[in-house]
Amino acid sequence: MLENLKNQSMVTKILYLLALLLFIAWVIPTMLSYYSNMERYQDSKQEISKLLSKYKIDRETQPFTKELFQQTTESIFDKVEVKRLDSNRYHIDIEMKREDLKNFHNFIDTLSLRYYVQIDGELKFEAKEDTVYASFIVSKL
Repeated sequence: MLENLKNQSMVTKILYLLALLLFIAWVIPTMLSYYSNMERYQDSKQEISKLLSKYKIDRETQPFTKELFQQTTESIFDKVEVKRLDSNRYHIDIEMKREDLKNFHNFIDTLSLRYYVQIDGELKFEAKEDTVYASFIVSKL
C-alpha cells in the first residue's frame, strides 16, 4: 500500500491527507459526543426509575379522565370530587385525614408523572379538627 502511495501524484496525497484530517476533526469528536450523550441518557433514565419507585408509580403517564382519576385517587384519600369546568379544566376537592397530608404532597409532586395535566393557580387548604380539605384546578395537556 505504501508503494502505491509513493507512486501517486501530489494532489492525490493531499486529498488523502485532507480525508484523514476530516476523519480526525469531525468523525472522532462526533463519536465521542454520541457516547457522552448515551451516558447522560442512561443516567437520566436511572434517575427517573428511582423517582418512579420512590413514589410508587408503576405505570406510564396516561391521559387524564375524570373517572380514572377519581377511581385511583379515592384509593388514597377519604373523599374525592372532580367537577368539570370546561373541556380541559377540572376542579378537584380532596378530603383527607391530617396524617395523610404527606401522602397528599407526594401525590401532588407526582401528578404530572401519572397524568398529562398541570395544576392551574394555587392549592387551597382548609383544616377542621383532624380533617384537611384541599382544592385545586387541573388542566389537561
